[in-house]
Order: sequence, then C-alpha cells, then structure tokens
Amino acid sequence: MFTKKSLGVALVAALALGASGVASATIVNVDGVTWNTASPFDLTIQSLNLRETSVSGVGDVLHGYGQIGSINGNNNFCMGCDLTFTFQYTVANITGNQVAFDNGSFQFYVQGAGTFSFGNPGSVGGTPWVTLSGHTAPNTAFVYPDGQLYALVSGTVSHPTSGSTGTGLVDVTGGPAAFWLNSNSVPDGIGGFADFSLNSSFLTFPARGCGSTPTTNLDNICSYPIEGNGSLVGRTAVPEPGEIGLLGLGLGFLGFLIQRRRKQADRKA
Repeated sequence: MFTKKSLGVALVAALALGASGVASATIVNVDGVTWNTASPFDLTIQSLNLRETSVSGVGDVLHGYGQIGSINGNNNFCMGCDLTFTFQYTVANITGNQVAFDNGSFQFYVQGAGTFSFGNPGSVGGTPWVTLSGHTAPNTAFVYPDGQLYALVSGTVSHPTSGSTGTGLVDVTGGPAAFWLNSNSVPDGIGGFADFSLNSSFLTFPARGCGSTPTTNLDNICSYPIEGNGSLVGRTAVPEPGEIGLLGLGLGFLGFLIQRRRKQADRKA
C-alpha cells in the first residue's frame, strides 16, 4: 500500500525520469503526429494536396489549404489522423513576373483520418496543431525587398503555368507542436533566424466543372483554380542536455517541496 511518503518519492522519480526522457527521445509524438528527430531529413514537412486562390493586384489576399503528405520522408506519420492546413498572404508588390507577399499566416490541424477531402475546402479543421507567421526577409533577386513570400511566375500572375515557384521564411507562433518546431535554425540574411524555409511550385489547374472564372466563396472548390505542392524545411527544436538537466532539477525540487509539505501536514494531524 502506498503511503504519502512513498508517493512523494515516486513523484520526484517520475518527474526526473520524464525530464530525462525528453532529452533522449528521437521519436516525437504531438497529438498523434510523429516523426524521428534522428532522421537525416529532419525536419522536412511536405504537402500532399494544396489548392490556392488566384491573385492579380496589390492588396489581393491569397488563400489556400491542403494536407501534409510526409514528415522526414515518412508518409505514415499520422496513423488514424490527417494533418491539414490553411494559409493566407497579401500581395505587397507586383513587378513583371515577380510577386511579393506579406502578412502571411498558416494554421495546421489534426483531424480524423479520411475527414479531409481535397475537393472540399470546408473539410479542413479539427484540433489546432501549430500556427506559423510569415518572416520578413530580403530576396536580392526581387525588385521589392521587404516580402515574406516571393513568387516567380510563369505565364501571368492570375493564370500561372508550369514552372511557377515560391520561396519564403516562416516562424512558429503557437500551438501544441510549437515546443518542437520553434528552432530558430534558418538564417534570414539580415542577422536574424526563422524556423522554416518555405518552398512551393504551382500552376493553374481548376477542378473539373469549375470553368475559367473562379468563384469568391472560399468554401467552394471553384474558388481555388491553382494547384501546387510545398515543403517546410527546418530543424526539430530538441532541448540542450543542460536545459533538460535544469528542468529535471527544478521538477525534482518541486516534488521534494510537495513531499515536505505532506510530512508537515501529517505531524499536525
């Protein structure tokens, strides 16, 4: 039978072991989404399905959604769930075939396996997993220097063709996965660091039956005439051993205080 004393000792041991487990873990699991931090590709998050709205002028807002297809090259990273996302950027400048965006944001969700439908934008949702925001950094190849996302378009801005690409940087801003993804591992070229580099390719490919003129209802697949894919590349933010040691010490001391208070309560009883 457990006594209050033994419970206190067990608490100290459990907290210390929990802290050391974080340091030695290579498999991370956040709400059912798993990946191996020891992978040579760590950390690479690639989309499977991505759809975007069309933009044509400064101030237009690019909306999009999609599904993650693999993490570190593993497509079985989310057993029993789908990892989906929505995003938006605002057009800041158009110069020829160069488009610069700012005010970028992403929201990732964990939802039941099979509940996401590529043809149904409204099917994205579930438990928030991580949020990202655009990171402003210069791209010397572009006329406009203050963007968060830079697109080089083949064809026209409103009707891009094969060969259109986008690059940018993003920061982790919140969500259950933020602890593992907020690595500050990607130099931004101006003395700072972002958490991920973003790379994408895209072209105009409306869904069958939508016609050539997009709708404006963001719950309608016909509002997303552009198809593409993308990847986020960074590093898993694994805590340093020294930080984990301090965490274990702090948790152990907390357990000691709880045990001491229980002893004092026993004497008074």
